Amino acid sequence: MNKITQSLLASALFSMLAFATPACSDDDPVVTQPGHGIENCEWADVNDADLKGQTLIYEFDAPAPWVATSSDSWCTLLTESGAAGKSSLRIKVAPNEGESGRSATITIQVEGYAEQSVLTIRQGEGFLEKGEGKYRDVNNWVYEFMAANYLWNENIPDMRLDYSLDYQQFLLSMLDGVAKNGDANHDDGYWANGERLGYYTYIQSNAPLSRSAGDRFTDSGLAIIPTILGSRDDDPCGFAVRWVTPGSPADIAGVKRGDFISTVNKIAVTQNNYTSLGNSVLNGNVTIDLNDVTFTNGSAVITNKVKSVLVGKDTYTDPSIYKAEVVEMPNGKKVAYLMYFGFHTDYDDQLNDVFAKFKSEGAEELVIDLRYNPGGHVLSSTVLGTLVAGAQHKGDVYVQTTYNSTRSAAGEVGQYKIGEGTNPESNKSYDPIVKALDNSLNLKRVFVIGSGTTASASELIINGLRGLDITVNLVGTTTHGKNVGMEGWQKKFGSYNFIFYPVTFFCENAKGFRDYSNGFTPDLYIDDSTTYPGDFGTMKDALSSNALVWASTGSQPSKTSARSTTGNIRVLKATPEMESLQNRRMGGSLTMPREISE
Repeated sequence: MNKITQSLLASALFSMLAFATPACSDDDPVVTQPGHGIENCEWADVNDADLKGQTLIYEFDAPAPWVATSSDSWCTLLTESGAAGKSSLRIKVAPNEGESGRSATITIQVEGYAEQSVLTIRQGEGFLEKGEGKYRDVNNWVYEFMAANYLWNENIPDMRLDYSLDYQQFLLSMLDGVAKNGDANHDDGYWANGERLGYYTYIQSNAPLSRSAGDRFTDSGLAIIPTILGSRDDDPCGFAVRWVTPGSPADIAGVKRGDFISTVNKIAVTQNNYTSLGNSVLNGNVTIDLNDVTFTNGSAVITNKVKSVLVGKDTYTDPSIYKAEVVEMPNGKKVAYLMYFGFHTDYDDQLNDVFAKFKSEGAEELVIDLRYNPGGHVLSSTVLGTLVAGAQHKGDVYVQTTYNSTRSAAGEVGQYKIGEGTNPESNKSYDPIVKALDNSLNLKRVFVIGSGTTASASELIINGLRGLDITVNLVGTTTHGKNVGMEGWQKKFGSYNFIFYPVTFFCENAKGFRDYSNGFTPDLYIDDSTTYPGDFGTMKDALSSNALVWASTGSQPSKTSARSTTGNIRVLKATPEMESLQNRRMGGSLTMPREISE
């Protein structure tokens, strides 16, 4: 047999054998390897991730293609599959902003292997602490006082709190926790369009957190309004002076409310540069041009008052009393006018002296301008209430403080009375209240200028006097609406002094009325926000002029006559620095802070 014949026979035999072998069916089992097949993996059974979030990367060897899955969305796989060989498992872990630790399970299935490789990503255990823990002693102190004295303290004992936070965050977490319980502490805070802008309750350490009467500042002492004097873009641009702090560099330089600043350091103010020039005016050490502004048929007329006035920068104390004088009206009636910026006990003796002067000059009516007054001490408000009401109401309740259910059940209540120095804050008599009886005008009515800034101790004047059936005629816009007050405590921790002011009482008048959390509605509504400012207590100022006319004539001005004698302006967007002077801390029905030594 030759080689060709042998080859043909071999080929035929192979074909016969091939057809004789049965084919594999789909039902035959797939052969898998035991175990998970992964080698040289860098992960452990349990792997910890940072609470702030991070990306984890683990290397491993896979004998075949693989697929990974995650049990939770906060633990996201950046590599969900891979080929055989050297592989990387990349996992993105989101920040844990919850109160408790959490874990996620990652599984890896290698093709052809019976088991899965399983690893756990852990992000904290149990209740989480997210701070440094340096203020634990302060936070314990805050908790104790909140649990005992906060006006809505029944919501506090069941809270889970992180004592490792700094003292500001810790207090905020408590306040937010109460708010989550049906908005229980709605009255602790100021609101706009249904949104809480902040809480009244606060804590500070070693320095005031915001501007208020009696604080010291280093700047020019000006508050300004960036404005265009007309409806056209090419109308004059500059700064209308809203107020000048007495004793400040601007006051010493002769700047007055209502002055118009047209140039700064010889640069004309425009819509393009007013933000930087305005901030430099506030900071001080600038030269400015001052102008008078009058309006003829609604059009502004600018007259230069003085050129190149140097306004310095210095440290000064912001006082409570900005202006106090007796205005003699055309009909001969003498009306006392008081521009009062804050209720501060350091100025109660001066307030007594002012009213003694009002009395000696024969003042028959009184206008109290509280449009920029966010409140202050209850004692000081009682002094002013006594200076208005006088001996006819001696011993009558001016303000009654009602506390939380626990303190009220124990019979605790506080009363501040007209002309009496006894008070809930100490066992000592507060003499300026007693002294106020001698200087009182003994009025049956008073005229108050208010705005959305008028709050707390300022609103106590309105509510307290109305509780005595003294007529309070309110001019301006709706007041802020703070019907609660804060008791103060202070304690030293190490080298730092902490002052804590939680909301602890409602403010009621002698008739038990306290429902003014939406503010007091004015009897004569005048919004002067787009009106050129005139000097306080004069007929050039929209609010002052109408209050003075009403006080002198006894007749409420009509809406027509309530229009300003000056003109309307276009107010430009203020910088944060400009707003910071005008938006003081809301909340100041305060008691004097008590020293805690233990």
